[in-house]
Amino acid sequence: MSRELGEKIRKLMRQYDITQAQLSDRIGVGQSSISKYLSGANEPKAETLANIATILHTTSEELLGKPEKKLQTPYGTIKEYCARHGQDLSDAEVIDLITTLLAPRGGKIDFPR
Repeated sequence: MSRELGEKIRKLMRQYDITQAQLSDRIGVGQSSISKYLSGANEPKAETLANIATILHTTSEELLGKPEKKLQTPYGTIKEYCARHGQDLSDAEVIDLITTLLAPRGGKIDFPR
């Protein structure tokens, strides 16, 4: 599993143009640890894996190749997508998403009290 995990991390690092040094700084581990994760020599602890997943806009489950848990809400899939990729959306895409979500409600939001 370690080698597969390393490849998934490496692929996402390339996708988001993140270097080993940047990833290590953001999650608070040494660059040598990142190198070991990528080569499959070591596996990150659960907390470190979760931090890596957050930086790489994914989940620990996805990195480990496990089925992802779905949020049990009417908009679960949308919430999960926004949590992972929201910062990648342009302002126009955010406006389009909000408009699309509000359309069935006639543009009205009813907040629970």
